[in-house]
Amino acid sequence: MSRKTTVPLPEWKPSSPEQSNSRIDKTLGMQQGITRRDFLNATMLASGSLLLNSLSPADLVADSANARPNNARPEQDDWTGYSGIGDYANSNGNTLRGLEAGHEIRDGRFESLPANVIDTHETYDCVVVGGGISGLAGALIFQRHAGKGKACLVLDNHPIFGGEAKRNEFLVDGHRLIAHQGSAFFPVPYPHSFIARFYESIGLKTPRLEYQKWGGSAPEMPLGRTPYLGSAPNATYFGAKFGQPNGVWLTDPWGKQLENAPISPRVRAEMSKFQSASDSGHDAPQYAGDAISRRLDTLTLEDYMMERHAISRETIRAFLSPGEGGGYGLGPDALSGYTAYAADMLHPLDISDETGTQMFPDGNGGIARLITKTLIPESIAGNPSLEDVCRNAVNFAALDRAGAAARIRLDATAVWVKHEGAKQDDGKHDGDPAKTGFVTVAYARGGKTYRVRARSVVMAGGSWTTRHIVRDLPPDRVEAYSQFYRTPCMMANVAVRNWRFLYKMGISGCQWFEGLGNYMQVRKLATCGADSPTISPDSPTVLTLKILYTYPGKSTEQ
Repeated sequence: MSRKTTVPLPEWKPSSPEQSNSRIDKTLGMQQGITRRDFLNATMLASGSLLLNSLSPADLVADSANARPNNARPEQDDWTGYSGIGDYANSNGNTLRGLEAGHEIRDGRFESLPANVIDTHETYDCVVVGGGISGLAGALIFQRHAGKGKACLVLDNHPIFGGEAKRNEFLVDGHRLIAHQGSAFFPVPYPHSFIARFYESIGLKTPRLEYQKWGGSAPEMPLGRTPYLGSAPNATYFGAKFGQPNGVWLTDPWGKQLENAPISPRVRAEMSKFQSASDSGHDAPQYAGDAISRRLDTLTLEDYMMERHAISRETIRAFLSPGEGGGYGLGPDALSGYTAYAADMLHPLDISDETGTQMFPDGNGGIARLITKTLIPESIAGNPSLEDVCRNAVNFAALDRAGAAARIRLDATAVWVKHEGAKQDDGKHDGDPAKTGFVTVAYARGGKTYRVRARSVVMAGGSWTTRHIVRDLPPDRVEAYSQFYRTPCMMANVAVRNWRFLYKMGISGCQWFEGLGNYMQVRKLATCGADSPTISPDSPTVLTLKILYTYPGKSTEQ
């Protein structure tokens, strides 16, 4: 289960200059200057690491919630954080309603259909459970191959489609900013591959995007295209955990081989060796299932890192977990060694080429929006172009329109999926899924349970919930699904008026090893969604933190 939180800036209104004196500004300290020391040693991106034990993240968010305008969010509760503006203002990660419905599944409320289930009297040729990229793509492929006159319904348990591919939007000093809530970059596929042809079919004909150029009078600083640390100038922070109560920053840490870092010479040498390692002369899998990949799957990623790089388990757990786990939600001690190459096995274009790794302003929310626009043309205003889909608003009324060939029903958590069973000559059901003509799909929405019928069902939600929802899975499928797990992740998007405090340090990103999160990076946005063609240290931006929760030494299930 993932949870996203955003730290808000007040919505700026040009006609209200007194806005800067409002209570929300004062609560967030927006009328005050920010120094590098304030930011880096005290609040650490106002995100939650708070390395010097100043105001806690919970206090910060609580203060901003108390000062929030009444119209900022229609829903006030202890679970849902501030979500920004725009299409996604009511969908901040897993919402309270989705959480409660999930807990009802967990607690066995739907072991049998409720007596008061409401029959919608709808029958669809296909029902897709899950409105993420997989579910939306499944619905589109069904629509294309099923032929005219076939109807498809997508059920999604959130207030907007996209699954992990969603965005947060902010309005900062008149600038509309976009950041990703979940999945981020996408690698450019090989031409004429299946995925390349699919991208072209939804309007992504040129996956090599254009990005903001450097602006302003300050000397240019290289910036990345993603929130992940790369070749752009960055620094490493060592705080109280390393006996540095006032904090120590090392700029260009790898170029200087962690010189003067408050760590032991052995750890310094191991970290530098790991950072400078290359794949040359090293056997890597050529395809999934070959002998090398099968061997890697018998090791943990941690054991493989120790074997390949000759570094200690302690160094891995203290400095490389969970970041070097690839963002999969678990630490390298619980992941398969094959995950070191899992992304490469998708065979994208070489990401060492700068154009190989691309990112929409909202991460892969751009792909979800493109698919939805193709599936339901009226769902997003404008033309089926990348820029219109990124910039224009969702027409929610068009998503679930009666009589449409494709429909997306939001805030609908699937709780029951079961074959009805084929009718015998005497009119009774024999319950044999192999002979069935229909499937019953029930979903919870607004505190009530509804039922539709389907001639086919695609389970495109989380495999960790499918085993609880599909009521007549064969035993071997039950066993297979029991091996799926879901780990928590939190994304924190923090809007700032400028990032000059980083620029003055000579960096655009940083990494740390204590507190909440691990790293962050200022990035230049793809111009298809950015409202400014340039970026400078004085540009408003969003700093994104990805927080994974790892517990070294415990099994995946634990």
